[in-house]
Amino acid sequence: MSLIHISENDPLVSTVLCQRLSAHGHTIVMTPDGESCLRALQWTRPDLVIADARLADMTSMEWLDALNTRGFGQLPKIMLFQPGAIRDRVRIARAGLAACLSKPVNLENLLRQVFLSLDTRHAAAA
Repeated sequence: MSLIHISENDPLVSTVLCQRLSAHGHTIVMTPDGESCLRALQWTRPDLVIADARLADMTSMEWLDALNTRGFGQLPKIMLFQPGAIRDRVRIARAGLAACLSKPVNLENLLRQVFLSLDTRHAAAA
């Protein structure tokens, strides 16, 4: 199916996301922070990135700016937010995310957003 990159510093969340997405036929690459994610994107070239809004080494806006600077601005991105991060969610959503989802993640909603993001990406490439 598709290559999905997950950048999440919580090992439990990473494992659950990896298992669920792998069960649907996706190949998963995981990194624990923003900088390792950016380095891995250079060689993995995923179809979608799912990232925690609170990466250990950079803010969400720094991460999104770095993606744009490194040529990954058009890559579909889903960001996962803590429940109280409403202010951040609005500001960051304007930066062109495919979806913003609250933690704890509703896995069915995540799968729906993944499908929509990948479907849009593949339709645009056709």
